[in-house]
Amino acid sequence: MCLRLIPTLSRAPLRDEVTDGEALHLGWFTNFTPGDWSSPFSVEGSHWDGNFYVDMAQAMERACFDYIMLEDTLMVSEAYRGTAEATLKYALLAPKHDPLPLAALIAAATTHLGVVSTMSTMAYPPFMLARLASTIDHISGGRFGWNIVTSGEDSAAQNFGMEALPPREMRYEMAEEYVELVCRLFDSWEPDAVVMDRERGIYADYRKVHPIHFAGKFFKCRGPLNTVRSPQETAGLRAGRRLATRPRLRRESLRLHRCDGQRHRRHETVS
Repeated sequence: MCLRLIPTLSRAPLRDEVTDGEALHLGWFTNFTPGDWSSPFSVEGSHWDGNFYVDMAQAMERACFDYIMLEDTLMVSEAYRGTAEATLKYALLAPKHDPLPLAALIAAATTHLGVVSTMSTMAYPPFMLARLASTIDHISGGRFGWNIVTSGEDSAAQNFGMEALPPREMRYEMAEEYVELVCRLFDSWEPDAVVMDRERGIYADYRKVHPIHFAGKFFKCRGPLNTVRSPQETAGLRAGRRLATRPRLRRESLRLHRCDGQRHRRHETVS
C-alpha cells in the first residue's frame, strides 16, 4: 500500500507555500449530539433521526469535501466537579448517539464523500468491529473509514465491566495488536474468493477463505471474517495523532474518496 502523509496544519498556508497542482483536502469533524440546540439557528424537530446530518453531508459532497468524521465517546462524563450536571445541563458530550448507524445512513445518501466513524478498541471485540467496518464499506461502495481510539476516561471503561482503563502505553500496545488482528480478518478472504458460478452452484471458493488463527498478547481470534472482502480490501483506517506515532499503526492509512469536478480520486492520509 502506498502511504501518503498529509500533516495537520496549525494555520492556513501562505499563498507562496502552496505549489501548483497541490490538492486542498477538506474534512469535517462532528458528532451525533444535540449540537447548538438552544440558539435561534438551532435545528428544529428531533436531532436523532439523522436527517440534519444527511443534509449536511450532501451539502459537503456538493462542496467537494473529502470526508465527514463522526466522533464518539462512551460515557456520560463526570469530569467537571465529579458530577454529570454540567454535561447534561449543557449537552456537553452527552447525550450522544452511536455513530455507526448514522455512518451507514450518510453513506447510503451520498456517492463520493468519505464517511469515517470513531470506534474504540476498548469497546468492540475485534471480530465485531471488522465485520461492521466491512459491512458499511460495502454499503458505501468503498468510502468507509475507521477512526481508531482507545477511549480516555475510566467512566467509559466502567460501562464495559472494568474498574479503570489500562495505562496509556498499554492501551496503545493493545491497539497496535488490535489493528493487526482486524487487518488480518480483512485479508481472510482472497480478492477472488467470490466466484458466483451459477452453472456449478458455487458462490465462494472455500479454498480462498482462510482462518487466521491469531494469538497475540491481548487478543485471540480464529477467523475467517464472515463478510466478503471489503471494496477497499482493508477498510480505511485513521489513527489519532498519538496513536499514529506507533510504528504498526503508522503503516495503516485512511482511505477516502475526493470529489474533484467530474473526476474522483482516492487519497490516503494519517494525521
